[in-house]
Amino acid sequence: MAVKIRLRRMGAKKRPSYRFVATDSRMPRDGRFIEILGHYNPIENPASVGVKEERVYYWLKQGAIPTETVNSLFKQIGLLKKWEMLKKGEDVSQITLSTQLKEGLKKKKKKKGKAPEEAAPAAAEGAPQEKAEVEKPKEEKKEEKKEDKKGEEKPKEEVKKEDKKEDEKEVKKEDKKKDKKEDKKEGEKKEKKEDKKEEEKPKEEVEKEDKKEDEKEVKKEDKKKDKKEDKKEDEKKDKKEDKKESKKEEEKPKE
Repeated sequence: MAVKIRLRRMGAKKRPSYRFVATDSRMPRDGRFIEILGHYNPIENPASVGVKEERVYYWLKQGAIPTETVNSLFKQIGLLKKWEMLKKGEDVSQITLSTQLKEGLKKKKKKKGKAPEEAAPAAAEGAPQEKAEVEKPKEEKKEEKKEDKKGEEKPKEEVKKEDKKEDEKEVKKEDKKKDKKEDKKEGEKKEKKEDKKEEEKPKEEVEKEDKKEDEKEVKKEDKKKDKKEDKKEDEKKDKKEDKKESKKEEEKPKE
């Protein structure tokens, strides 16, 4: 999450006041914010600025980026200079921030208008045209006004239709996104349920499986024992036969 330090508009209509806030860069100007860091009142003469220094330094350490206007205001009150000295490890105990901006920093808006010399010939040229317009009959003027109104009403209706279409498209997109998210959630829930079912097998089945394995092992051992016994019996039989044969050979008459 990229954090920005920006101005949040407060106050009444045509009497703005602002707050310095730390906020997520994705949020709108007057949307949600994380923390209030100070205030700025441009209506006062001179304009007043108040800042929570420690919190501003904290957010700057965390990588927060001030906007251009905030940066210029911080520069004017001396906060940026103090911040640079702090980063270098210099002593800033004697430096105090100013709470008022210097006069003359606000840019005066120039009124747009033609020079009097240029306006005079323009007025002279426009005079005959105005006379011609006055001479037009009243009926023609009324018709022209009606046509102008119709022309103005048409684009308004078209704009409304276009806005409705755009709103419908946005609603559809949001609905699609919601449906996708719900499908994903349902799929995840199903997978979790299946995993739980596999994990939560009844104890009887587990015991049966264990019994079967034990029986298999017992059968294997029994087979091994039977094989050993059969070998022993075979060995005994062989020994008996050998003894009989040896006796027979001994009992044969000597030639």
